[in-house]
Amino acid sequence: MERVMIFIDGSNFYHGFKDCLKNTKLEKAKIDIEKFCNILTGRQRRLIQVYYYNVSLKQKDDPPKYSKQQRFIQAIKKIPHLTVKLGRRVKRDKIIKCHKCEKSFTVIKCPNCKADLEPFTYTEKGVDISIAVDMIVNAIDNTYDTAILVSGDGDFVPVVQEVKRIKNVENAYFLNEVGKRYYVSKTCKFIELTKEYLKNCLLHSSS
Repeated sequence: MERVMIFIDGSNFYHGFKDCLKNTKLEKAKIDIEKFCNILTGRQRRLIQVYYYNVSLKQKDDPPKYSKQQRFIQAIKKIPHLTVKLGRRVKRDKIIKCHKCEKSFTVIKCPNCKADLEPFTYTEKGVDISIAVDMIVNAIDNTYDTAILVSGDGDFVPVVQEVKRIKNVENAYFLNEVGKRYYVSKTCKFIELTKEYLKNCLLHSSS
């Protein structure tokens, strides 16, 4: 039986999921990760392992959001054959560059209305590299026959192309806002995630 491993880019999937259900009766629905992975795998294949990647929020930055993330992580850790891997959320100064003099400076006010802005942004560290390493190492170790990457991030294209040399790779994601496929999906078999596809793996909805 074909062995499947699933690699979920958590933050990327969350935003794609929310965009997919936006302005529908299912807008407040939550995903059942275990059911979702079982549907992706199908009855004719065997699910070996699921890796779920995200960044760890800091409690002091947003206590309610931190608590919500912790509840979610603790819940999915109970799913059989699922491993959670957390990267880091790092602050970075917001830098803009003048199109005339090309001088760079930290943004502290809106250039238009002069309103005060947070002079920093956040970036994820460690997630993409962890996904890439796990996909490649498990392919080399012959742990799976097919990898399913749940992400719309085009940065994974080189990884997918390399893994395809020895294993099957599928990309499961949503179409973008204009109904086009993301770049990574064009390098392998594409599983389009739609409201219809997801309806059997939703925990609840507002309807």
